[in-house]
Amino acid sequence: MLDSSPLVPPMPPLLSEHAGGLRVLATLRRNGYSAFPQRCFTQPVVILRALGRPLVLAAAPESMQAILTSDAGHYRRMRVGQRVLSPIVGRGLLVSEGDTWRRQRRAMAPAFTPRTVPVLAGHIAACADRGCRNLETSGPVDLFSAMRRLALDVAAVSMFSLEIGAFDQPLRDSVTRFMTGIGTPRPSDFLLPPGTPTLLGWRRARFRRHWVALIGRIIAARHAQAPTDAPRDLFDLMQTAFGDQGGGTTSELIDEVATMIVAGHETTASVLFWSCLLLAQSTRWQNEIAQEVRDKDLTPDGAASSLPSLHITTAVVRETLRLYPPAFMSGRETVGETDLCGHPLPDNAMVLLPFWMLHRNPALWHAPAQFDPQRFLDRPDPPRFSFLPFGAGPHVCIGAQLAMTEAVLVLARLLQDFTLTLADHRPVLPVGVLSTRPSHAPAFRLRRR
Repeated sequence: MLDSSPLVPPMPPLLSEHAGGLRVLATLRRNGYSAFPQRCFTQPVVILRALGRPLVLAAAPESMQAILTSDAGHYRRMRVGQRVLSPIVGRGLLVSEGDTWRRQRRAMAPAFTPRTVPVLAGHIAACADRGCRNLETSGPVDLFSAMRRLALDVAAVSMFSLEIGAFDQPLRDSVTRFMTGIGTPRPSDFLLPPGTPTLLGWRRARFRRHWVALIGRIIAARHAQAPTDAPRDLFDLMQTAFGDQGGGTTSELIDEVATMIVAGHETTASVLFWSCLLLAQSTRWQNEIAQEVRDKDLTPDGAASSLPSLHITTAVVRETLRLYPPAFMSGRETVGETDLCGHPLPDNAMVLLPFWMLHRNPALWHAPAQFDPQRFLDRPDPPRFSFLPFGAGPHVCIGAQLAMTEAVLVLARLLQDFTLTLADHRPVLPVGVLSTRPSHAPAFRLRRR
């Protein structure tokens, strides 16, 4: 197709301006991209009520800055997050707080420093090479599934020095079942006191038992490898911090392995899929990347040195993160009474931060609904609190650099090898539940360059 007009990807409708807090919470179960009213673009704080409890919608830079950084001590992670996510991540880094969170973060930090990029880039390039060689060109391709497989392979190899092999399908099936079923938040998750027994809680507990057994088998496979004197990857660091050096498996180690597997592949698979979807509809930017990567060395030996020169590919990834942030929303609860941008809030108020609305705010972005990577070439560093694909403050995503490295290198390799077109032209809408997923997985056609 020729780019005769700007690409404006379709979006689901916003929530009615007259909807109350309970309607917001009910809509979150179906799609977080439809759960907020239009006025969140113009009002830094919108206060509703859900069964008598305050529900605060904060989608502006100043309100997010206060909640995530300058006044972060007056907020804690939502306990609903623990209720919804604990079946799949236990008490891992995604949901922990206080001293436990600080210890977990400190233990993992060495695996995510800039000095690890060359090693990680080599692992990513090797996985990308395998993934591209396995892609079919004779018929329609499900790139959503292909990117999930590839991202899971990268997570297993780079963080655990483990070929995912027989664990691939059970892991992807389990994560999909959780994300599209019992992992979708219900109003009761927000409003019932912690520990209240429900049928959904029983189903989540049953999932948890099967999931822990699967993660245990993965850890056993990793334990079966020959030991080394120095830590070789994230697993060795986690085992030092959370596991028995004799080869035992603690519940804390299980939780952290599960957290890294889920967060480590779901986020990157999402941004890779959406990047492919946008590029398949934009001849200009697909050609720009193809030209940029034509002579680049994207092999395991050359990927790290090529990475800094992939400016256009990086801009495409960042624009994709703006339009479709995998972590489309976060949530907090107030700790004691506080003030948010001139609005007094009581103790235990629920606070939702829709990052996707921040990224599409007309006051912050020119033509915010358009796919336009040029904005990140003209201004590589937008104002800090206008672009938060990985969050901000103490709980900023620890794997942000790894996710960017992976997305840029995989996308570069894919466009080095293939031209992408869509075989299915039905509109694809973002569905935000626990991450940003497509309303359906469209078929692509791939042609080797």
